[in-house]
Amino acid sequence: MVVSLSLSALAFAACGPSIDPAAKADIDRRIAALAPGTQNIAAPTAFAPRPFVVGQWTQYKLIDGNGQPSFMTTKIVGADGDAFWIESARDSYVGKTVTKMLLFIGDRMNPQSIDIRAVRMRDKNGRVTDVDPQVLQFMKASFQGAVSMLVVSWQGQPQEDAAVPAGAFAGCFKMQTDASWGPWHAASLSWSHPAVPISGVVRSQGIDHPTTMELVAFGDSGATSELP
Repeated sequence: MVVSLSLSALAFAACGPSIDPAAKADIDRRIAALAPGTQNIAAPTAFAPRPFVVGQWTQYKLIDGNGQPSFMTTKIVGADGDAFWIESARDSYVGKTVTKMLLFIGDRMNPQSIDIRAVRMRDKNGRVTDVDPQVLQFMKASFQGAVSMLVVSWQGQPQEDAAVPAGAFAGCFKMQTDASWGPWHAASLSWSHPAVPISGVVRSQGIDHPTTMELVAFGDSGATSELP
């Protein structure tokens, strides 16, 4: 599914198939504790996404094609010149993985303007790896598909309300989105709202696969990195 594919696509790739009982118990506990959101967000008055600011964060509940839940937290944890460090952590039944990218975004409506300048990853066993700059040059085409969620073009899209654990969002922009990671491709319907930082996504639902994604919480400050 589209957004869970984005920055978290790296984390998916790093995860093995073996279920960790402690990780599963933690995810199940967190899922059971979720309740309907109480805040009401008014319909947007503009089509533009919010500017990136260090400290912004979002957290989503994901359900994959096998019906397994997980959580994805995406954060803006720093800036380096004209680029931002954007970090995505995925907590799943197999453990936790973290991916951190240094991204120059450029035009938010043009995916070709995104430049990936550095990538650092931590696997479920705690091993941290920096992608070699020369290797990164060859991998950029694959990484571009993974950051497609950051490309936003809402003008002219139909609007529809959406309710998720983070609250009720009026007048979300509804559209089909697509993402790819290597040979893997997925299409989803997404509901987006400019009140949500980073990607704007409130919820997403797979078109050709039974996956879902719902916003659990978000904030404008307080995000910190989990990687050195």
